[in-house]
Amino acid sequence: MKWVKLSRYYELSGDTQDAFYKKKNRGIWREGKEFRTAADGATWVNIQAVEVWAEKSRYVR
Repeated sequence: MKWVKLSRYYELSGDTQDAFYKKKNRGIWREGKEFRTAADGATWVNIQAVEVWAEKSRYVR
């Protein structure tokens, strides 16, 4: 499955709501790529895109 609802993403990843919204609000994750908001208002996360992001991501102080 490529897209999962946000609540399922939290279960799978162990990420927190705060961490998700920081990535979203800072523009680290982009609407339509790592996540999307459906017509009913539900947020979906693209697990495949998040895995690619994590593989390329590096911590910078």
